Amino acid sequence: MSRMSRASINSAEIHYEATGEGNAVLFHHGMTGSTEDWAKQVPLVAGKHKAIAMDLRGQGRSSAPLRVEDYSMPIFAEDIRGVLEHVGVSKACIVGHSIGGFTALEFALAHPEMVTALVLVDTSSGERGAFPGYAEFRDQLLEIMRAKGMAAAFDFDCANNPQRIDRYTRHPELKDYFRPKMLRTSVDGYIGATMAMANWKWLTPRLSEITVPTIIFWGDEDAPFEKASQVIRDGIAGAELVVVHGSGHNPHEEKPGVFNDALMRFLDRIGW
Repeated sequence: MSRMSRASINSAEIHYEATGEGNAVLFHHGMTGSTEDWAKQVPLVAGKHKAIAMDLRGQGRSSAPLRVEDYSMPIFAEDIRGVLEHVGVSKACIVGHSIGGFTALEFALAHPEMVTALVLVDTSSGERGAFPGYAEFRDQLLEIMRAKGMAAAFDFDCANNPQRIDRYTRHPELKDYFRPKMLRTSVDGYIGATMAMANWKWLTPRLSEITVPTIIFWGDEDAPFEKASQVIRDGIAGAELVVVHGSGHNPHEEKPGVFNDALMRFLDRIGW
C-alpha cells in the first residue's frame, strides 16, 4: 500500500507517495501531471524496489506558491532532495518526464552523490523544437489563463498550438485525456513552471559530468524532442536511447508495456 504524505520544502507543501522497500526509484512527472501519471509503473517497480512518486510544486496535490520567483529548475531540484531526505533515502534512481526530466538532470548535477541512475522520458537538456512564434504564443496563453482560467487556456492551446493540433488530429482521444490534467493544475503553478522553463540555464554543456547509468525514452511521434533526446544520449557517456514507436510525448502512459519492459530491464542491470 502506498503512503501519501506531504513534505514542507522551500515555501511549498510537496505531495508524495511512497510504496515498497529496497533501493529507491523516484518518479517526477511532466507539465500538468501528477503522481497519477505513473500509475502503470509504480506498482510494478514497488514489487522489487521502493517507489516514490512526487508532485511538482504548483501541480497535482502539491501547493502552489503565488510568487513566480518560487519556481525554478534549481528549486524543483531541491524539492527532490527534500522529499528524499524526508523519507530517509540517501540515494535514488531518478525517473523524470518532460519538465520532470529537466529537473532530474538539474538534480543529478547539483547532488550527484544522491543519484544512482537516470531514466529520462521525452525530455531535454535545453534544446527543444519550439515552433516559430512560440514565445508570443506562450505569452498569449498565459494572459488568457490569468484572465479566463485553465479551461479557456486549454481550448486556446488546442486551437493555436500546431504541435497540439497535429497530435490531436492523429489521436483525438488524447484530447479528452489531457483536458482534465490541465484543469486540475493551478494557474499560479502552471505560470510558475512555464517561466521556470523559459528562464532555465541549459545543461547541455554539462552533460559529460553525469556518469551514472542513464536510459532515455523518446516517443517517435514527439518531434520536438527528437533532437533533444539524441543530444542527451550523445552527451552522457554510455547512455542508451529507447525509441518507443507509435507514441507521442507520454510513452509511459501511451505505450506502458514497451516502456515498462525496458524500464525493469534497466533497473535490473544498473548494479545499485
